[in-house]
Amino acid sequence: MINFQYLRTTVVKTALSLINKDSKAVFIAGGTNLVDLMKRGVTAPEKLIDINHLPLKQINFANNLLQIGALTSNSALAEAPIVKEKFPLLTMALQAGAS
Repeated sequence: MINFQYLRTTVVKTALSLINKDSKAVFIAGGTNLVDLMKRGVTAPEKLIDINHLPLKQINFANNLLQIGALTSNSALAEAPIVKEKFPLLTMALQAGAS
């Protein structure tokens, strides 16, 4: 059994404070890769900080600049109307890379 402490926050500043206080803490968002590494004994963080609920999923287009939030999923980006309209090759690449 893998033992670890699990924390969740909705505030970016809190997430940064938590990660900076503990060298054995890691962020978890999707988690697929991290969980696989933990199962195989490659990594053993003592604390997981869930950042899925941080306000970092925005997709904005202004002044000819596309801004993509750090937690924006590939599927959300591919389905965003502005991305489909202005960046069709990006949409196609994201769809081709989907698993």
